[in-house]
Amino acid sequence: MVETLDHVVGQAVPVSILKRALSTNRVGHAYLFSGAEGLGKETVARAMASELKRRGGPLSEIHILDGDETIRIDDIRELHRKAALVPSGFSIWIILEAKRMHVEASNAFLKILEEPPAGTYFLLTTTQVQALLPTILSRCQHLPFRRMAEKDVAKWLANKVGRSEDDERVQSIARLAHGSLGKAWAYWEGTLLEERDAVLSKLMEVPKSSYAQVLGLSQNWPEDRKKITEELQLFLEWFRDLLIVKNKIALPLYNPSYRQELSEISALYTNQDLVRIMEQIMETEKAIAGNGRIRFYLGYLLLLMKKGALT
Repeated sequence: MVETLDHVVGQAVPVSILKRALSTNRVGHAYLFSGAEGLGKETVARAMASELKRRGGPLSEIHILDGDETIRIDDIRELHRKAALVPSGFSIWIILEAKRMHVEASNAFLKILEEPPAGTYFLLTTTQVQALLPTILSRCQHLPFRRMAEKDVAKWLANKVGRSEDDERVQSIARLAHGSLGKAWAYWEGTLLEERDAVLSKLMEVPKSSYAQVLGLSQNWPEDRKKITEELQLFLEWFRDLLIVKNKIALPLYNPSYRQELSEISALYTNQDLVRIMEQIMETEKAIAGNGRIRFYLGYLLLLMKKGALT
């Protein structure tokens, strides 16, 4: 667990800005950390909160609004009440995934940002800046978190697990992590690799299955919107690998352990079909993110994959 900003890896710019603010006693009353999942936003928020608490003294309090539930106006009113009750020291609030704020809650929170109680600090995180009110964004110091380079993820993971940076599993996970240390670690210690293999197994069945079987596959696919979005990234990586293998392009594969299967399956598609399928995967991701019907869009996509295969 990271306890100080000095231990944060891969986010030099936001960390340096926060450390400079601390060293010059010019800490803003509200910060917004934005970026994809697993880039260290929560870690930095907690480290910054700990530093502020240390400076504010033993009466300082850290509050965290987390979870998946919508943040409603009553939650913001309670926040305001508690912040105003702190007699001395600092009242520090970490609001994880600030996009969860209901419209009324956002407006109430904006009023607090405009006139924050003395000694109150807000540390917000979000994966979707566009989901926040522009007026809230304008009242916060916005620090974007960037994805790390693949080689830096590999170096970090190799050091953490005591392996060589050239280790095949380390390299594969670093590529799949898309610049996210959190995702890299989840792949290493969790079941994400096994879940990926299960998805790829289904994709490999599509070309040789009947249309009825492909449709049945889409109908039996779990309707978990967040999970489907993650799996569509695996779809895209798979078809990108097929295109690379088919055309013998000198680029690293996301799925190097499937090179033989990629070679066999890529022969079933034309380049035009592979590109069209990749485009449809991206369109499907947008549609599902916009609350489109999962089974409908997934069924269409899988049938397109079947239709494109020369079997």
